Amino acid sequence: ARGHRVMTISPRYDQYKDAWDTGVAVEVKVGDSIEIVRFFHCYKRGVDRVFVDHPMFLEKVWGKTGSKIYGPKAGLDYLDNELRFSLSCQAALEAPKVLNLNSSNYFSGPYGEDVLFIANDWHTALIPCYLKSMYQSRGI
Repeated sequence: ARGHRVMTISPRYDQYKDAWDTGVAVEVKVGDSIEIVRFFHCYKRGVDRVFVDHPMFLEKVWGKTGSKIYGPKAGLDYLDNELRFSLSCQAALEAPKVLNLNSSNYFSGPYGEDVLFIANDWHTALIPCYLKSMYQSRGI
């Protein structure tokens, strides 16, 4: 409403009926492997809502987990949480550069490098670390 372009990014834990596959995929290094993530997108109330798609997220909702996304019960984490949230943080850092979103009359195209990230919970705590170690060191 004040003229800022805003994007939220979260794991794709569900099918989100309004979100469409952007067709954009990126590779991120998670542990010792390279994983491919895709981005889904919808535009609501002036906000680009981006969902990071990877089987590690959907498998925590479907099947035997009973829709528990952080751990099997309160106070107990899944063993792959650090991998899942590392993947999510790295994908979030790539999204503004690679997504060509034309959902508004005021803004179109990629966000680029001139962005502000708000990492508001432990799930996003790696974002400032990755910004410094992986991007700032390359002049990005």
